[in-house]
Amino acid sequence: MKPQILQLVPVCKKFQEQINTRFTNHISLNKLPDSPEILKKIEAVITNGVIGAPSDMLDQLPNLKLVTVHGVGYDNVDLQKLKERQIKLSIATNAPTQDVADMAIALLLDVSRQITLRDQYVRKNEWEKGNYPYQGSSISNKKIGIMGMGHIGQAIAQRLHAFDNEIAYTARHQRPEVKWKFIPSLIELAKISDILIIAASGGPSSKHAVNREILEALGERGFVINIGRGSIIDENALIDCLKNKKIAGVGLDVFEHEPHVPETLRLLKNVIMTPHSAGATYETSKRIGAKILNSLECFFKGENLPDEVHF
Repeated sequence: MKPQILQLVPVCKKFQEQINTRFTNHISLNKLPDSPEILKKIEAVITNGVIGAPSDMLDQLPNLKLVTVHGVGYDNVDLQKLKERQIKLSIATNAPTQDVADMAIALLLDVSRQITLRDQYVRKNEWEKGNYPYQGSSISNKKIGIMGMGHIGQAIAQRLHAFDNEIAYTARHQRPEVKWKFIPSLIELAKISDILIIAASGGPSSKHAVNREILEALGERGFVINIGRGSIIDENALIDCLKNKKIAGVGLDVFEHEPHVPETLRLLKNVIMTPHSAGATYETSKRIGAKILNSLECFFKGENLPDEVHF
């Protein structure tokens, strides 16, 4: 008999077909199915960082043995309950790294060079009227501060180094293999940076780490890019600093209360936003689909689980 699994998020078509062939797959996007009979048979669940596997979900899946994440974030997975029940967790390690790093650079270029505003200027036929109003800020020969130096942070650093920038970073621990300058304190990093890029993971320890003090330390010509987790920035402080020109602008792919984005933030012109989609490319989708399929197959064959998160 095929193992019964529950799929809460879409998977790349190529691997979707293979998953459906090799497992009894109950697809119920974004929510648990209503049938208790199905829920009690589920041995593995495919989720993502937003839906996660919170305590109330786990309580409804009494036979669950594996949580596999479509992506790398697992902020909303109840690790304590997984540990108590000996449920394994796997993620798609490194699958979205390059595309997320690319999006960080895209957001930075857009907000600093005002690409979207200039595009609108042309589309609204304002160009013919003259009075060109925009003057951007270069992203070359600047001091870059990166919060988080995992795979994505390192990929961002490599890209920005090509723009002749000086790179420094802060993280929970110094990475000896990383050549960039380590600064233990986030506030000290902000003070010396022209651009602060957030590439850290979420969770209680990083909640509102980027607060008013950090933003004001960055300064009125500073830019913030967040492709990490929305909870890392104090959104109210961010809005206030943007409105009062305490910082120059921000590029956001993640938000504190997704999918809700405050109207005040949406109306500001010095903000560029994308809907938590930095890794949303065909290539990343294929890599994640392959990792999910591999995790499911290895687990149910009793083999070592690739990309397992140990906690």
